Amino acid sequence: MPKILIVDDEPRMSRSVKEVLSGKCYEIEIADSGSEACKKIKNDTFDLVLLDLVMPGIDGFRVMDYIKEYSPQTLIIVLTGFASVDSAIACLRRGAYDYLKKPFETEELEKKVKNALEQKRLEREKEIVNKKLESSESHFHYLIENSPDIIYTLNEEGKFTFISESVNNILGTKSEEPLGKSYTSIIHPDDLDKACRIFNERRTVCRQPGSVTLRLKRHDSSTQKKYGQVIIELKAKGLYDRPVQKKNKVFLGTYGVARDITTRKQAEEELKLQKEYFKQLFENSPEGIVILDYLDRIIDINKSFDRLFLYSIDEIKNRYINDLIVPADLMEEAKSLSETTQSMGVVQKESVRKRKDGKLVEVSILGYPIKHNDCQIGVYGIYSDISERKQSEEKLQQTLKKLRKAMGAIIQAMSSTVEARDPYTAGHQQRVSNLSRAIAQEMRLSNEDIDGIRMAGAIHDLGKINVPAEILSKPGRLTDIEFSLIKIHPKVAYEILKEIEFPWPVADCVFQHHERLDGSGYPNGLSAKNIMQGGKILMVADVVEAIASHRPYRPALGIDKALNEISEKKGLIYDTKAVDACLKLFSENRFSF
Repeated sequence: MPKILIVDDEPRMSRSVKEVLSGKCYEIEIADSGSEACKKIKNDTFDLVLLDLVMPGIDGFRVMDYIKEYSPQTLIIVLTGFASVDSAIACLRRGAYDYLKKPFETEELEKKVKNALEQKRLEREKEIVNKKLESSESHFHYLIENSPDIIYTLNEEGKFTFISESVNNILGTKSEEPLGKSYTSIIHPDDLDKACRIFNERRTVCRQPGSVTLRLKRHDSSTQKKYGQVIIELKAKGLYDRPVQKKNKVFLGTYGVARDITTRKQAEEELKLQKEYFKQLFENSPEGIVILDYLDRIIDINKSFDRLFLYSIDEIKNRYINDLIVPADLMEEAKSLSETTQSMGVVQKESVRKRKDGKLVEVSILGYPIKHNDCQIGVYGIYSDISERKQSEEKLQQTLKKLRKAMGAIIQAMSSTVEARDPYTAGHQQRVSNLSRAIAQEMRLSNEDIDGIRMAGAIHDLGKINVPAEILSKPGRLTDIEFSLIKIHPKVAYEILKEIEFPWPVADCVFQHHERLDGSGYPNGLSAKNIMQGGKILMVADVVEAIASHRPYRPALGIDKALNEISEKKGLIYDTKAVDACLKLFSENRFSF
């Protein structure tokens, strides 16, 4: 910002001048006397001084002399009411830039100040230019020596008169080697005709300005090839004895700059290959692919998308995809998916979409954002027709349902076979199965685990088929031999079930239903860490039902007695989680036998 000093012993005049110049992006200071002005000039730098001549003490002429001595670069405009031709000449001789007689028009003041500051700016620029010119030769040599480009000159015959050191790095040759030789000595043979044509066009001044691409020979001793190649971008200009516009010019030679763009060209070629790979993948993919802009408008589709939805690109380009292929009842779902991808998220979903002919098709949708410089510019959508797969899955589900139904019937038949031999405990397995399922549900196990535990409960006493019926229905106390036969029934059941390929570990669950956490159970005396979760649930359900129900050797003891048994031995013999779930079911009246 230009700095101006106003020097006048009349404060009103100083303020008036300052008001005129304010708002012009000037930094303005005021001095009320010649002595104050000299102090400011000595301690600061000003671009312009607006100076009154007639002042008490140190007058304007002495201030001008002081400025000339201490700040000769500062311009002066004299402001005075006692103007004459002689005084004006005297001021100009003392170094004043201009002279302004009081009173003056504000426009005249503004104009003279503007002209003075413009003069100051031009002088400053001239000084800078002169300094640059003084060092231009050294700068020129420095730039040439350190430039990564090949800088050269050719004479009218096309022989090198100068070539920069960078030729060594680019072509593997010393800079003095090409001197005196034709430019053709470094041109790759495949581009020789092209280079000659360009040089000859310079002779006739018919070559349009601009850059050309050429290949040069590179000497490389590390390979068995005679020479390699370097791709350059060449900018050259013909040199003439007079301006190009003049007639009868004499061609003196060529000045040029050659930049090594081999790496760039290789990158461009690699990019072309990548684009071609992407194009082939896009066009030949068996999946329907659509490219959308950031507003979900269609930019392009591949052939598979056309076949899937029966739309050509000409029909749907720039249209919103949801308006074309989304059924009305799924529009909210589609909008949610669009919001996800437009928020830089990835979506993967199976849904239903609509073809051009109105037919619905089940599809797998994969959509992800296309980003550039961390900004989303579009969406890449992939649609796979999964109609056949869905039909196969539906058939498989129906088959699984039939298998489960058949398996359930087999399990029921097994259970009925056991209970037919032990009429006193008829229904025990089914009640244990029901309670086991309820406990597993209360413990929030998976549906698969719940179903497996239910099935294990329904046949947990299958092994009793190997125990004589008279022992099962004996009303009195069993002998040790009889009880030993009872104790092997879990193992017998395991041996029967282990070869059956259940979807769950039914055989192991049945095998463990008489084990106890402290290792006091049978048949293997397993401890807590070796008993599976299903076995822990089954043992609780079996004990509760057995105590609460009638047995050949005693009457029913009731549900309270059964619950008290598992409550007292929770964590010691019976699993804590299974016991808590069982107690909660009965206390909240959500289960009963």
